[in-house]
Amino acid sequence: MNARASEAGSRSGADHGASQGRRFGRKLAAAVAVAALAITATAASRPAAAAGPGGSGSFGLTPMPGRDGRAAAYFTMTTGAGHSVTAAALISNTGRLTQALRVSRSTGVTAANGGSAFSHVFQSCAGPGCWLTGLPATVRLPAGTGEKLLFTVRVPAGTAPGQYLAGITAESAATPPSVRVASNGKTTEKAVVIEQVTVGVAITVGPLARMRTRLAIRGVSGTAVGPTARLDIVLENTGQTFARAAVRAFCTADGKRYSFAVNASTILPRDQATIAVNAPGLPMGATAPCTVRVGYGNGLASTATWSGLVTLPAPTHTRIVHTGAGAYSVIPPAGISPWAIALFIVGGLILVTVVVLLIAMRRRGLRT
Repeated sequence: MNARASEAGSRSGADHGASQGRRFGRKLAAAVAVAALAITATAASRPAAAAGPGGSGSFGLTPMPGRDGRAAAYFTMTTGAGHSVTAAALISNTGRLTQALRVSRSTGVTAANGGSAFSHVFQSCAGPGCWLTGLPATVRLPAGTGEKLLFTVRVPAGTAPGQYLAGITAESAATPPSVRVASNGKTTEKAVVIEQVTVGVAITVGPLARMRTRLAIRGVSGTAVGPTARLDIVLENTGQTFARAAVRAFCTADGKRYSFAVNASTILPRDQATIAVNAPGLPMGATAPCTVRVGYGNGLASTATWSGLVTLPAPTHTRIVHTGAGAYSVIPPAGISPWAIALFIVGGLILVTVVVLLIAMRRRGLRT
């Protein structure tokens, strides 16, 4: 399920408040869009809630169920370069109102931290997404009904052997009303949230048994989330198949040996992901020798290894500086030079002086 948001507007009581509101709205819309991408990657084939005029409903999109009534989580197809294969999807309206749904082909990509996501939705097709043909642009479904969508996957001649990922995406054709998402006291921000559902189409071109599965570690760096150290491990899929991995990291600091582990979700061929491994206990601001081992392939029998020094960022502290009468600034200790701090203080004193002069002038004006 994917949520796309756009700023719908704001109301303000003053010019300064309106300016703040616009900046606040742009940041909010960007944050919602980022969150939407993460949702797409984790809930590709589940039914989605869909708001529409006069009420709300829901819709689903899955491969056509088999004779046992069960539907697979996604399509799996095998064919050769220059050949095609046909399949059917079931799009359904499980709500209480008639719904018009838009349908689009999409292209599978690797999410930033591993796992599958989809791009080029309701846009010009790209890559394996262009291989899908025959899908309708829109479907209108009465409440409680479904429709069979026949489509064909045509693999271009000369396509290299390997596994590829496309998708079929659906969303409500009616734009739902805007909803209030946040307020900062002076402005109210609204957003239009459009729900999407995507079912993946995994395409294997050529014999799978002849394909290689291979992951490479392209780099390891130290980061932090609050007070917790973290290792960011860049994995690249240099093979021909979808690959998952089990990641283990070993670091030594202050005479102690630390061990951390995490599982990496799917990384598509010719793509990469940054796998985040929390490393509690590693001292912040230190440089530690680390070794990373990645197991992948059948039974995790294949291994990629990296060894080197990892520098963790120093802990961030702040301090409060008195910049004037009743005015204070919070700054990092090394973030601002002494001359800049002095400038803050001078500026604060100037501001206080101006305020005093204005008050004095106002009193003189009242006396006259």
